[in-house]
Amino acid sequence: MIQSSTGYIAKIDYSGKGWLSGKKNSFTATLVHDSNPAQVLYNIDGQWTGDFSIKDARTKKEVDSYNAKASPTTPLFILPLDQQDPLESRRAWSKVAAGIEKGDYEVTGVEKSKIENEQRELRKKEKEAGTEWVRRYFTKVENDDKFSALAEKAGVSAEPEKTGGIWVFDQDKFNKVKNEKIAAATTVPPAEGA
Repeated sequence: MIQSSTGYIAKIDYSGKGWLSGKKNSFTATLVHDSNPAQVLYNIDGQWTGDFSIKDARTKKEVDSYNAKASPTTPLFILPLDQQDPLESRRAWSKVAAGIEKGDYEVTGVEKSKIENEQRELRKKEKEAGTEWVRRYFTKVENDDKFSALAEKAGVSAEPEKTGGIWVFDQDKFNKVKNEKIAAATTVPPAEGA
């Protein structure tokens, strides 16, 4: 379920294999408004990797469709592994991914355990020191009005013991990292012998 700040709620059911079509990557979804959650406005079904259609729930007429295979994808830009932060996912999990690609599940398991054990050790050291790992782009808050409003509409609550609290995107932190990366990319090293 996705609860939007505009009052619309999307309920989505995913399936590896379609129960109606028998096709892989199938889904069905409904869109309602929280002012009348029993009244379905739109029905959506198909494949997220192929075609899906959006139909008006009252008239059953198709109002839009999408074909993922026919839509151009945005090229993915990824820094080389050696230029990524050691904790960036692709770098941190690269040995696990390589093990999976080779079908070497022993290496996969060993490398995965290394990562998990290193993280447990870091959390243990933080606890002993009374510190907490500083998130790069998020800040923990006691309350967030947007979250509270959406959670109330969705009938959920923050479970600090499971989520570690409420975390919000911190634009200032993002700008700082962005500016540091720009500065690093534009810094010209001094000429030799200067």
